[in-house]
Amino acid sequence: MNHRISIRDIMVDNLDDLFKGEKAEAMYCDPPWGIGHIKYFRTLNGQKHKQSDDWLTFLGRIKFLYNRHVTGPLFLECGPRFVNDILQVFGTPSAKYECKYGAGLPFFVLCFGAVPANSPVAFKDWKIPYTVLGSIQNKPKSVFDCCVGLGQTARACKEIGAICYANELNPQRAEKTMKILDFEQV
Repeated sequence: MNHRISIRDIMVDNLDDLFKGEKAEAMYCDPPWGIGHIKYFRTLNGQKHKQSDDWLTFLGRIKFLYNRHVTGPLFLECGPRFVNDILQVFGTPSAKYECKYGAGLPFFVLCFGAVPANSPVAFKDWKIPYTVLGSIQNKPKSVFDCCVGLGQTARACKEIGAICYANELNPQRAEKTMKILDFEQV
């Protein structure tokens, strides 16, 4: 089984071809948070939407993709002001870890399902998903990230020996991620 990446819009694509009938054992995601970031990434990619973006609909779409393509736990990174919105869409997490950006600003990893044995206490980089994914009791053999960005989840997958199913809206960011792992683009 190979690492796979697609360059699609999760708001309109179910990503079925990324999985080819398989399912990931876990999901780790740090998507663009808030409507401002979503609109920025769409504009950056030349997308002009006729309908307005809705933040809770975006979160609902992540939940839909999780339910459709993942059999195990879900881990979401987010800033403090988005926690209540996530709880509204996903329910109560089984664990909540506070971490810090390089500037000392807080962000959280919310866990739904399996709880990591080790707290992901580190600055924001690939070591956060590595600590989380590598320390859950049944380490996943495959991980899905629907907004892989610059590849922090992909790098963590490489370190723990897991297959990475990745999606990214921005082709330039996807290209950087593809350098981390030998991806098959679908």
